Amino acid sequence: MNSKPAYRWSSPELPASALYFSPSLGRLWKKVHLACSPFLRRPSVRRLYQKPAPQLLKLLRDPYCLIALGCADGTKEAFLLKKLSKPAYLLAADTNLSLARRAALRLPALKKAARRIDLTTHLPSPIFHLPKPRLFTLFGVLPNLDPLPLLRRIAHRMSHADLLLFSANLAPGRSGFAGARKVLPQYDNPPTRRWLGTAIQAYRPKLPKGRLHFGVHPDPRQKSLARIEARWITPMQNLIVFSSRRPTTAQVETWIQSARLRSLSRFLDPRGEEGVWLVRPAAT
Repeated sequence: MNSKPAYRWSSPELPASALYFSPSLGRLWKKVHLACSPFLRRPSVRRLYQKPAPQLLKLLRDPYCLIALGCADGTKEAFLLKKLSKPAYLLAADTNLSLARRAALRLPALKKAARRIDLTTHLPSPIFHLPKPRLFTLFGVLPNLDPLPLLRRIAHRMSHADLLLFSANLAPGRSGFAGARKVLPQYDNPPTRRWLGTAIQAYRPKLPKGRLHFGVHPDPRQKSLARIEARWITPMQNLIVFSSRRPTTAQVETWIQSARLRSLSRFLDPRGEEGVWLVRPAAT
């Protein structure tokens, strides 16, 4: 039986992992994904996750290992693997272990395992002891976490033969903040409110009465970066329950360079709302 998290709001922002910790929250997140995800609603976005396959087939030497970080139920990874050879080993890693296990069941591999992981803190060293070469995937994760430290942690553990394929939800157009406001309805909707409202009710000690409000704000660590936030507004304090960063393509490229990675290819949604990057460690 899962226990409720004991977050005490010492910080004005809730760790992203707290929204996915239980099977019930995982199911509510899945409903949000089914109802609102551009990946499911638009074929052009789904195709982004297969476009890297020809290049990966040339770069990946068999047998290879797939490490699916923050994989949820493995929907996007499954779409990619339709075009790749079967991994010799698969590790499905997510904050929600039940979702990671579901991903491990659906994704093809000769050997496989599922693991709970908290990407907000550190990456357990055992996952980097897996056989090389390794393909790391990081789909749908960067919007909800501080991206540069996470990319740096992954890059630090990669060997020269490893590859990282990651996605980013983008702010369309020239202005990141105007672009983020354009996609705000993808977040402020009934399924997302039910998911976040259920998470709020699970916290102990119980939160004071309040209301959810969605808006676009500057990221605390990068003021030029637009971030969509769901805030729990109370008479005493505004608490950030959920956040989703919407960078421009130029900002993502800057993160890649700062993390000492080298971009091999990028694939962009025609509307400019999503992108997939293939990178590897920069030469030292």
